[in-house]
Amino acid sequence: MSVTIQFLGAAGCVTGSQFLVSTDRAKVLVDCGMFQGSPEEVERNHLPFAHEPDQLDALILTHAHLDHCGRTPALVKAGFRGPIHATRATVDLAEIVLRDSAKLQVEFAERWNRHHAGEAESEAVAEETDDESLPERLRTAEPEGRTETRRPLYDEKDVDQTMQQARGCDYGDEVEVADGITAVLHDAGHILGSAIVELRVRDGDQQRTIVFSGDLGRDDSPILRDPTPISHADAVVVESTYGNREHADHDAAIDELVSAIREVSDDEGVLLVPAFAIGRTQEVIWVLDHLVREERIPRLPLFLDSPMASRATDVYHDHPEIYDAETKELIASDESPLEYPGQEFTDSVEQSKAIRTATRPIMVVAASGMLTGGRIMHHLKDFLPDPKCTILFIGYQAEGTLGRHLQNGGKTARIDGQEFPIRCRVRSISGFSAHADQHELEAWLRHFGGTGSRPNGRPKRVFIVHGDPDAAEAFATRIRDDLGMEPHIPKHRERVSLD
Repeated sequence: MSVTIQFLGAAGCVTGSQFLVSTDRAKVLVDCGMFQGSPEEVERNHLPFAHEPDQLDALILTHAHLDHCGRTPALVKAGFRGPIHATRATVDLAEIVLRDSAKLQVEFAERWNRHHAGEAESEAVAEETDDESLPERLRTAEPEGRTETRRPLYDEKDVDQTMQQARGCDYGDEVEVADGITAVLHDAGHILGSAIVELRVRDGDQQRTIVFSGDLGRDDSPILRDPTPISHADAVVVESTYGNREHADHDAAIDELVSAIREVSDDEGVLLVPAFAIGRTQEVIWVLDHLVREERIPRLPLFLDSPMASRATDVYHDHPEIYDAETKELIASDESPLEYPGQEFTDSVEQSKAIRTATRPIMVVAASGMLTGGRIMHHLKDFLPDPKCTILFIGYQAEGTLGRHLQNGGKTARIDGQEFPIRCRVRSISGFSAHADQHELEAWLRHFGGTGSRPNGRPKRVFIVHGDPDAAEAFATRIRDDLGMEPHIPKHRERVSLD
């Protein structure tokens, strides 16, 4: 039986997840995500697919973050008509994410083409979208040497067709996705509905198992269950976003958050938290609610400035079957851990901009999480120069993003063609990351030791993806030295045979 994996994204970088599994009888794609980060990375989204979309039998999505699902409507637009398999929660969240992204794609193409035609724009458009794929430099300026008309990657009609092809399932369901290939999705604990994909590839009496970690969450995170341990695989494709780092202790992270809130309260300032609309926003609300109940922080007004986060929170309410035991217990006692007392959702751009005049101290949670677009951009103009304000990062900041620039100690920030001094406090708390760290990734891999076709059920090879080169290399060393497994860091478009 001939089985190959081709690494078409998230190879040598963190984003753009896309892996093609091929046999003599079928072709199945795992994830179809957007590249994010620098303008050069984002431009890769406009390249043709490295395969024939109309020849694919199925697509499986690990979860609803853009770097894992964001190019799916483009795949459909290019001719893919097979089923799109994901958990029911991922289907619900992906529709929100993809419709929002389609809106941005169309608006960006229109601005690009007006700019190229020499039509001056009187003012940059305030974005309602929370899309995390287009850095501000690319959204507002034409790269040198580019002269062609820009077309959107996809639009609402493509998303309509995409959702018609979506097929929701539950964790543990055995789904025949193609001739000889069965998929089982397991809880990854990263965001609501996130999945580890177990592919069972059969040929007569022979079977090979390939496990894709997707993005693995952390043990003991709020709301969601821990990542599911898997005991056997012939090959594992594992993320390495934090493959060279360990997160701060969660209790220490809570203490840092309390300190930041009290500092802003004492200064009558603003705490601005860039948060991913899906996952981190809901966890932040959960934590803040607990801290208020425990009287560890003053009850400051909280503005949730992300329409996508508001819609995503509704989906979280719709899927309590995925919650961990603690959250279920709170729900049963009529205490909602997804609501902060007095929280205010801002529906319109006008309401968002009015936050600048709100009576301080206040807290603002806004997307995007890496400062690559969304409403947070106009908040940065207001708050970056203010020494009484704090920008608090709680998630990963990719290379080439404004978020990474601030983390690295940048003194100025260029937004919509203007330079703004950075006088505010800049803090980072790693303990709130939605990704497993080096120790947790290694612990998850250690579970591969049950019964199977080989002693201990250990995989023959472990493919390391979703990591910057230094993180992937460091994790490869740990896998080889500590686990005795054979790691491989694939190159972009590399095809590997499992024979």
